[in-house]
Amino acid sequence: MASRPGLLTDWPWTPLGSFKYLVLAPLVIDSIYSYATTRDHEKILVMALMVWRIVHSQVWISFSRYRTAKGTKRIVNKSIEFDQVDRERTWDDQIIFNTLIAYLVKVYLIGTDTLPFWRLDGLVLVALLHAGPAEFIYYWFHRALHHHFLYSRYHSHHHSSIVTEPITSVVHPFAEHIAYSLILVMPLVTTFLCCTVSIVSIALYITYIDFMNNLGHCNFELIPRFFFSIFPPLKFLCYTPSFHSLHHTQFRTNYSLFMPMYDYIYGTNDKCSDSLYEASLEQEEEKPDAIYLTHLTSLDSIYHLRLGFASLSSHPLSSRCYLLLMRPFTLMLSFILTFLSFRSFVFERNRFRDLTLHSHLLPKFSSHYKSQKQKESINKMIETAILEAEKKGMRVMSLGILNQACN
Repeated sequence: MASRPGLLTDWPWTPLGSFKYLVLAPLVIDSIYSYATTRDHEKILVMALMVWRIVHSQVWISFSRYRTAKGTKRIVNKSIEFDQVDRERTWDDQIIFNTLIAYLVKVYLIGTDTLPFWRLDGLVLVALLHAGPAEFIYYWFHRALHHHFLYSRYHSHHHSSIVTEPITSVVHPFAEHIAYSLILVMPLVTTFLCCTVSIVSIALYITYIDFMNNLGHCNFELIPRFFFSIFPPLKFLCYTPSFHSLHHTQFRTNYSLFMPMYDYIYGTNDKCSDSLYEASLEQEEEKPDAIYLTHLTSLDSIYHLRLGFASLSSHPLSSRCYLLLMRPFTLMLSFILTFLSFRSFVFERNRFRDLTLHSHLLPKFSSHYKSQKQKESINKMIETAILEAEKKGMRVMSLGILNQACN
């Protein structure tokens, strides 16, 4: 929450809590009915885009938390606090809002007209309009948000997260997100008015925004040096996680959305951007003082991992209906973990003053420990994990209950 919350800080469906997706229920029913009766096939594409955005963001969440736990190429060497985890649980509010707007546009503006699947001229126009008006207006709006009046009422909510995660990128008050949506929708509205819009240009542009937002808020450097060596001007057209991380630690520099050129033009680029980028790339994997080798229990224990939907396990009673609906996804994820993972991996990092503790997961469920067929592979995984820990000079290697019994 901002230090002095302004108007339209809360999202309209905040009182619904975990049941906020119910606001989309009429849209889902209408899109399925329209598709089944062949009245309008494109309505269901709006729902498909929503699902894709959620999956896309979740992949970034899991990947980022895994990399952050390892410590490789970390930018800010601090842990995330509990209040940040609670504050950023609402990251999907903006997806609900955008889906509602997109559906209303489809129903009341586009109607039953069919959009072309692909148009190259529309795609080029979207790219030019984003690099020009959209990035330019965002830059100056972002600078305005750092004025003490707007900052204390709105933008300070976003800057409460010093150590960023991908989902930090979309955690804003409702009013602020309305303004961002108006800026970023300009390229799509223009191509619509010019009759050059297409399904591909809409999907690619929204995916590009999500991808760059998530990329820039990772707390580890992801873009290799050769990326800029091949074409040096890319430095002004594509930011890096370390570039935007400085905005969250210094506050008064690096205001650009995705293209740093406006910071260089107006002299607001942080002088440490290049050195932090190089230092982050040199950051080696962290060597913890202790490792705890744990394991899975029931199928739903997957959601106890911070890599996934940790919020579900923090509210086990109210999340029961979600877990039932997600059972097909749970079975698929459990198959991937148990049959495609052949070794343990780090999934969480905790720090207690000068003591660093890593939690590693042996990707097996309780049922596997009862199977004689699985015993040899489990023992081999445990042995490999212990030998690797000794090789890295770990002080303590602690085993979960079933791992102790098995080994």
